[in-house]
This record gives sequence, C-alpha cells and structure tokens, in this order.
Amino acid sequence: MITTVPDFGNPDTYLPGFPYDEVAALRRESPVVWVPEPATGDFPGGPGFWYFTKHADVMAAGKRPEVFSSYEGGTWVREVSAAELAIQRQAMLNIDPPMHTQMRKLISKAFTPRVVNGMMESISAHADAIVDRLGDGGDIDWVQQVSSELPLLVLADILGVPSDERHLLFDWTNRMVGFDDPEAGDKRSYVSAFLELFAYARAQTAAKRAEPTGDVWSLVVNAEVDGRRLTDDELDRFFQLLVIAGNETTRNMLNGAILLLSENPEQFQLLRADPSLMPQAVEEVLRMYPPILQFRRTCVADTEVSGQQIKAGDKVVLSYAAANRDETVFDNPDTFDITRKTNPHVSFGFGTHFCLGSGVARLEGRVLLTKLLERFSTIEVTGPAVRLRSNFVNGITELPVRLAR
Repeated sequence: MITTVPDFGNPDTYLPGFPYDEVAALRRESPVVWVPEPATGDFPGGPGFWYFTKHADVMAAGKRPEVFSSYEGGTWVREVSAAELAIQRQAMLNIDPPMHTQMRKLISKAFTPRVVNGMMESISAHADAIVDRLGDGGDIDWVQQVSSELPLLVLADILGVPSDERHLLFDWTNRMVGFDDPEAGDKRSYVSAFLELFAYARAQTAAKRAEPTGDVWSLVVNAEVDGRRLTDDELDRFFQLLVIAGNETTRNMLNGAILLLSENPEQFQLLRADPSLMPQAVEEVLRMYPPILQFRRTCVADTEVSGQQIKAGDKVVLSYAAANRDETVFDNPDTFDITRKTNPHVSFGFGTHFCLGSGVARLEGRVLLTKLLERFSTIEVTGPAVRLRSNFVNGITELPVRLAR
C-alpha cells in the first residue's frame, strides 16, 4: 500500500539511484500520481505535476504533442523563468509540430544510416586508442578514462572541431546539465557555460559555411528545406543539444553497462563467450539504465490517462526509467538479461522527439564494449559510484573500476 509518494522533482531523490521499488508499487496502485513540489533548499517550490509510470501512458503522451506540449512549458521538470523558456524554445527539444517537423527535416540529413555507417571507421579507431591507453589494466576512474572519452572524440568529429578541444565540450556539458549539483558549479558557472558554448558555435558555423569540411556540422549549417536554413539562434541551440546529447547519452550508457555487467558476472561471461549478443546487450543496458530519467510536458487540453483527469495547464512528467521496468511489457523487468529479444524500451524517446543521434550512440556502445571485452577478462566496479545530483540526467561523475587481462 502506497503511503508516501517520492519527491520526484527533487534531485536529491535520485542520488542513491532511481527509486524503482517505490515506482513499481505506484505503477500497480496509482500509475498516474500527483506529486507536490515543496520548497527545498534554494528551490522556491512549484505547482506540482502528474507523474506517469506506465509504459503505455508514457508512450501515448509522448506521441500526442497536440495534448502534451514540449513548447508550452519546456521539458525541464522544474519551472524556469519566462525569459529562460523563450530561449529554450529556440531548441527543437522544446518545440512541437509543425515547427519541430520542419527543423527535424533540416537536421535529419546529418544522421541518415549512410552518414552513421560512415562513422564506423573513426569510431573504431578512437575505441582502439582508448583501450590501448589502458594497457594491461589495473585500477582506473572509468568515467574519466573511458566512458567520457569516446563520445567526446566522436563529438569532435561530428562537429568538425580539433580533438584536443574536446575537453571544452566536456566542461560545458558538465556545467550545463549539472546546474542542480553544487559539485558541478553554481548559477554563474551555468550561465557562463552557455555564453562560452554559443560563442564557440557561432565561430564554427561561420567557418563551416565559408568552407564546408564534410563533417556533420557542415551538413547541418548548409542544409536547406524549402529554401530555408536554420537561423544562427537555432544553430546555437542545436549545437548545444548535440554537445549535451552526444556526450551525456553515450557516457551514461557506458557507465550503466559496466555497472550492470559487474553486478551480473554471468552475463559478462556470456557476452564475452558470444559477442553476437552485443546489440541485444546494448539495448538491455539502455532499458535498465536509461541515460535520461524523464521529460516534462504541459497538458494543453483536458484529457484522461489511466482513469485520472488531467486539466489543461497541468504539468506532466513522463518517466522513461519507470516505463522501462513496466512488468506488463517486460518479463522479469528488474533482471538484466542480454538475451532479451523483445525490448521496446523508451530510452531514446519515440514519436516526434525520437533521438536523432541514437544510431551513433548505439554504434559507439557496441564498438567500445566489444573491444574492451576482447582485451580484458575482468571488468569489476570496486567502489560506489558518485552520482550527479539531477532529476533529469542519470549521471555518474566517478566510478572506480579494476581491469584485468
């Protein structure tokens, strides 16, 4: 019997890890539940929101932007100022069709299967270099030495920037997504990260328009649909989205992979013995450890979900982490099973906001994990993960790992 509802808006709720047990009980008894937003610390409080825990409800809401809008209130769980919301609406993450559809047409040209497949050689080379630097193994900081490195190197290729500038991208990402984590910086650091990144983006846009170099950013800044190019403001925001999504998604997927494989040694050995399971293993990691926990929507028309009346103007939070453990969709949802054949997880979104870079992230995961398992017979987490304080990103900032050949 549910007695209390976790404070799903509070970043502190997720520091021990996502509260799967409490969410499973909610899904059985009250799948759409109201969550108050009391004042805590420097958070002044908010209006509260409906929290969706069922796979079917999360999917249905995500596929109905005409009812559950990304534009109306943005996609962050907590409220932002009107000025900040106006800026956020320049990014495709925070807009609805038909504007979103037009922008997606412009950008999707840079992430076709042909383009993604063309990245295989460079991704493989980067993964080889990372694994080679690990030598014969030993104790490492997994995040610093492995999981953050590959997405940064690939991101530098995508943006057509020098690889030795990748740590600028890493720093900006950490400051932008870590605004709720005092270890990542303060409000001033958060704001300055945007200013620095946008200045960098403008310079890259000007350079790629003057002299395209065949990278993804060159394709994006010169793409046209019906005679229209993205504006400089739109390009700034898409550059930001690429830097965050291209960095955080893959990094946290790789963090989740090592946590799960270390906790389930029989699955680790099964994967080493049968590398053909790698695509299924990556999907199972994404299901069990979604890089993004949840997205906010705003209801713009009265509706009903799982018997609950939701009014226009109400805030709604779609829990990807909860949907991925729905026992009506997944057999033994809390079991990490790399042989799972049917895996309709929602970790890369769906419908209008399906992640354009999902193919790149999957490819990075498959390539790097394959090379690591070929080199090392043991990959073991040796201490607690230091988690990012966030109600949005399923982030880890430090993870001690021991490798052995």
